[in-house]
Amino acid sequence: MAASYQLQTLTRALDVLELLERTSEPLSLTEVVAAMGEATTIVYRILQTLEARGYIYRRPRDKRYSYTGRSNGAGSISRAVDLLRAAADNLPGSASTEQLSRQAGLDPHIALEILAPLADKGLMDQNVENEQWRLSPSVMQLARHFLNNDDVLVRIRPLMERLHAETSETVSLFHRAGDKQIVTSVLPSPHPVRYALETGSAFPLYLGAAGKAMLAFLPEAEMEALIRDQTMTALTPYQPKVSALRKELKTIRQQGFAISNGERVEGASAVAVPIHGGSGYPDAVLGLTMPSFRTSDDQLRHLGGRLQEELRSLNLATASRQH
Repeated sequence: MAASYQLQTLTRALDVLELLERTSEPLSLTEVVAAMGEATTIVYRILQTLEARGYIYRRPRDKRYSYTGRSNGAGSISRAVDLLRAAADNLPGSASTEQLSRQAGLDPHIALEILAPLADKGLMDQNVENEQWRLSPSVMQLARHFLNNDDVLVRIRPLMERLHAETSETVSLFHRAGDKQIVTSVLPSPHPVRYALETGSAFPLYLGAAGKAMLAFLPEAEMEALIRDQTMTALTPYQPKVSALRKELKTIRQQGFAISNGERVEGASAVAVPIHGGSGYPDAVLGLTMPSFRTSDDQLRHLGGRLQEELRSLNLATASRQH
């Protein structure tokens, strides 16, 4: 009987912890009780125990409870990523715990609970004199392993260098990360007027030739889910619309490449071709970017066909797959 009661109590405690972990805003005792459907005395004892063990934090000013991120659950990982991104947004400067917590939408106490282990792992640096936090250069180690060992990048690099020399335009390689396109390699144009995205830049898949070249050749269900779940925000005067995007993706699948004008950057045009992996779906996207005044849609389509031929000559799969 005692063992059964202890198990029930443990289960309730885990339920409370999961509730606070997935809730973005701190909860009061009353709100936790309502969500759990348990007696106030039971929930209060659980909260006291979790607080004493450091798994949750009660704010002094309003007695609301928050998950500290001390466990290895998805919530703590998500909060750590939010703090790392906040620190990256402040580069080349640094930021206080309060600033980072505000940017990440966290209580400063919880932010500090997460920043400490990030510093222990060498991902964050803190100035002991002014207590300002800064993203550590050691994060480059994570990117270095990817950039040095990515099979697509290794195989495509000679072609990128040749296209760069022959066209004198910016040549870029993109990889997908969730609903984003990430610039993983760039050879900037030598022209005084040029458009070159920085390595590590991220943009929605629905904007620009590279993103749409990736999006068009994903499995249909996955593509539809990404389109349906997106709130399409414009970065330039170009206004993305779901109905127009669906039609354009169909055209891209038919012709095998994508072109864009002024979608990510006003005044810039681009053409991009997906590089398919063994699954038949895109592993990466190869693109050319240039000022719009130096090209035309006909020239971009010509370049799209050329990119396809160049990839075929290297035995790298191009966009021949139809939905």
